[in-house]
Amino acid sequence: MIIKSLVLIVVLAIPVQLFAADVQKASLPALKVKGNLLVADGQPIRLRGINWGWWHLSGTRYSEADMQKLARWGANTVRLAFSYNDLETDDNPPVWKENGFKDLDDVAQWAKRYGIYLILDMHVTPGGQSPQPYCAGGGNRLWTDPNEQARFVALWSEIAQRYHGRTEVAAYELMNEPGSNQKTPELLRSIDQRAMAAIRAVDPDKIIVVGGDNGSGQGDLAGVKFPDPNILYTFHWYLGAGGNEDFIGEVKQDSGIASTHDWVKIEKTVQVPTGADHMSVVVRSTGNSGSAWFDDIKAEDAAGKVLQSCGFDQNPQGYHPEAFPETMSYDPSIGHDKPGSLKVHASTEFNDWGGWVSERLPVQTGQSYHVSTWVKLDQATGDTFLNVQFCRSNTMLDPVAFKEKIVPAVEFAQKYNVPVWVGEFGCDVSNPDLQPKWANACISLFEKNDFSWTYWSDRSTAAPTGMDLQPEHADGSDYPVNERLLEALRAGWALNGPP
Repeated sequence: MIIKSLVLIVVLAIPVQLFAADVQKASLPALKVKGNLLVADGQPIRLRGINWGWWHLSGTRYSEADMQKLARWGANTVRLAFSYNDLETDDNPPVWKENGFKDLDDVAQWAKRYGIYLILDMHVTPGGQSPQPYCAGGGNRLWTDPNEQARFVALWSEIAQRYHGRTEVAAYELMNEPGSNQKTPELLRSIDQRAMAAIRAVDPDKIIVVGGDNGSGQGDLAGVKFPDPNILYTFHWYLGAGGNEDFIGEVKQDSGIASTHDWVKIEKTVQVPTGADHMSVVVRSTGNSGSAWFDDIKAEDAAGKVLQSCGFDQNPQGYHPEAFPETMSYDPSIGHDKPGSLKVHASTEFNDWGGWVSERLPVQTGQSYHVSTWVKLDQATGDTFLNVQFCRSNTMLDPVAFKEKIVPAVEFAQKYNVPVWVGEFGCDVSNPDLQPKWANACISLFEKNDFSWTYWSDRSTAAPTGMDLQPEHADGSDYPVNERLLEALRAGWALNGPP
């Protein structure tokens, strides 16, 4: 396989050490930036850990036991992805949620107890910082609404006042994956600088984390260098994250339908973006406290040649649920022309991926394709709609692509002599043999370039075919730990030294 040309991390034998719940570790030394290094008590340190993704979003749950396990496994960092509305109301003016700050403080105490650094990642800002639906509905108002900008700055000031001097809280990450839709990063820089000034007024010592515009990819750091010497720069890495393919993009959601409807047809025509060679049809019903059924899904090219026609008379015909089975199910009793359909029910608590995805369909770059489905709704809230995803296959674990794609981040670190952190990287388990190899290859690449890293993600209420180390059901109960992924991550965490 092509992976042979990459140096894989050898899995080390790591003794299992059990911690009593009340064991207190010595206080963590404050983390600082010194040139291109992170240092603690003057000694270089590299952050190697995992994301606690979707904390408080869509029912995702974490506990002290989770922190305890991470310490036992050798991780030294947790990136906690929180939303602004964990900590403040949407009143005008907003009011701090003391229960939310108490939850945040609990996580910080667990981190301190087990000797793990905590990075506070504002994953959703007031007004939303990207068009993604989970970002305050995708309105992306942070960039245009002065009131939302003022709330963003004030919230960081409040967080800094509460956590200055708390060394287990290693850093403040201003915002996750900003997407201002601007051609230059100047707007992002100006809002970042306002937040930095507010933080530094009350906390002059904490590391501040910043990423580039347009989603914080490895090529987005240009233009975000700041004069503050205590900045950690970050990018996210998802090359080949789909198991054995690269995700190219998804057609932006149209305005969805809601309420109660008998069968109605929805359809759209899409054009294949450059580089894509496959597409998947996606039918979703997000934020829906009622029910939606999808049937008779069809995809055809511009000449009318049918790529896919699914009536679901007997089974889901290759469609798989994006979320947990409790929300997505095959319904053999209801259908458009004949019984049988794909059902989405009670999807209000999931991360806006409440739907079904087809198998990959071969397509040609630049060509147009028409997709359609019939939909039935019963007291549906939120949005029910039809989308298309595009990908490029057979790039998984391509050493040339890995090395080429990471060059902009490497050059940025070298040019400015600054530390860089891969805040997110993750691969789904659609190909269980390749996922751990992908994780090993990425960690090896990051280590070679002296980058810190945290895997995405520890948990989420997603399907067990996702990226998570331990997915969970909607009720908070666990699927089994992904042992093969854990083995790869523990090999990387072992580089931190004995737990």
